Amino acid sequence: MVIRNLVQEPLPRAEWVQDDQWAAISDAYSRLSAAVTADDRPLIVGSAKELVESVARVTLVSYGRVVADGDAYMSVLRSAHQVIEHVIGPAMPGNHPLRQIPESAKKMAGQLRELRNAYGTGHGRAVVHDVTDEVAEAAVHAALLWTRWALARLQTVLLGAVSPLVSDLQNGAVFYGGDLAARLEAANVPELEQSEQHRLGIAVGQRAANETNNVRLEGIRACADHPEHWPDAYREGVVQGLFINEDGQAHAYAAASADCAAELLQHHSAPERVLSDLSTLLAAASWSLTFQHKQAEILASMKSAQSKVPAQATEIWVSIIEKLETRAPRGDR
Repeated sequence: MVIRNLVQEPLPRAEWVQDDQWAAISDAYSRLSAAVTADDRPLIVGSAKELVESVARVTLVSYGRVVADGDAYMSVLRSAHQVIEHVIGPAMPGNHPLRQIPESAKKMAGQLRELRNAYGTGHGRAVVHDVTDEVAEAAVHAALLWTRWALARLQTVLLGAVSPLVSDLQNGAVFYGGDLAARLEAANVPELEQSEQHRLGIAVGQRAANETNNVRLEGIRACADHPEHWPDAYREGVVQGLFINEDGQAHAYAAASADCAAELLQHHSAPERVLSDLSTLLAAASWSLTFQHKQAEILASMKSAQSKVPAQATEIWVSIIEKLETRAPRGDR
């Protein structure tokens, strides 16, 4: 059968798939390959369905979704397909070929449950069914068509997955020119849950406050260039991250934090609320060593940026500066 050649080709591995997750996929694929080599046709059908389910579950787990071990095959497959499909973009109509082709592949993979029930391993049987070449080949083709598409698409999905991106921002990963822009585009920030938009914004702001120039340009300055692409929750998160570090301390980059925050507030629907929340956070926060040593420069930059703050939020901005000044060592006022 021609499927012998198909199962010898390696599957594409997405860069951010963890080793233990890839091991689960590799195990399922190896079992399918062994079944084809041995011409164990019931096992071919059963293993084809298991491979699809394994890839679907890894897709969901890699993206940060919780999957119960008892979730039904079709539920897992549909959820995984939705996660991967978002890369195409929400503006693309449902009848577009780039949606219809993957949808057809998913429908083929969905039929593996029925094939497995009728012909495959996993069930004790009172009658042995004849597993023809057509049945075995249909199972392998259906499994590999969706699986290969899904794994290739997962690379782009994980490129923009929030948790790995936040981790890289927080843990000092290098961001070369264009890296963050590509990952934010893949993340499809406007379509994320507001909590995820906010979490991502905080991480971008904190990394920019640690003087990472590319992050500041591609994650913050880009908001001023194309304000319609950046939601309020993301902007609010960035503003907080520009002044509060991961340890909950007041922290800022004197050369950029205030100016960037003021620009972000210009396109926020409620800048006064954002600054009220920031004021509360700063009032409860101790000062990082950087903030202690650079507080005079930071406060000067905040005063300089005051003219860029929206009028309805200026009073709160001034109040934040005054409160910080009262906490400064007397010799530094």
